[in-house]
Amino acid sequence: MANLKKRFKEILDDIEKNIKNKDDLEYIKSQIYNISILFLDELDKLAEFNVNKLSVMLDREKELCKKVTKMEKIITNLEKEVFSSSECDFEIVCPYCNTEFVEDLEDNTDREIKCPECGNTIELDWNEDEECDEDCNCEEYFDEEDNEKNLDDEQELEEDNSDDDM
Repeated sequence: MANLKKRFKEILDDIEKNIKNKDDLEYIKSQIYNISILFLDELDKLAEFNVNKLSVMLDREKELCKKVTKMEKIITNLEKEVFSSSECDFEIVCPYCNTEFVEDLEDNTDREIKCPECGNTIELDWNEDEECDEDCNCEEYFDEEDNEKNLDDEQELEEDNSDDDM
């Protein structure tokens, strides 16, 4: 900033040396001053815009950190529930009669079980990859308002970015 002031002073001194008419000199100085103020105002607007943008980003980061913390707690609780229990209760749907029942399977060595309703033997496939059911609502831990707010924040940032391009 000191270098800018020094250079500005040098320019004004050079103008004073080369313009002899006092009225013209004062007019040129005032116009240079006005142009300088315009540039400084634009720089202030840009700085304020960037501060606001950073503020939105920091707020979003705080929200995301809260969600990550919440997810970590849920995962920790799930790990404790799944891995600390020596008994495993599985909900099974009989493919023959569609009866739902819970079976206590202590290890994964059981390959067959009998349906308590129809008596048919059901083969268990422990190697089958499980995917999230359509009924599974993985986002149940997050508020709808949070999702809507995040979408609004993203749209605002996109609008701000498009304003920057102009």
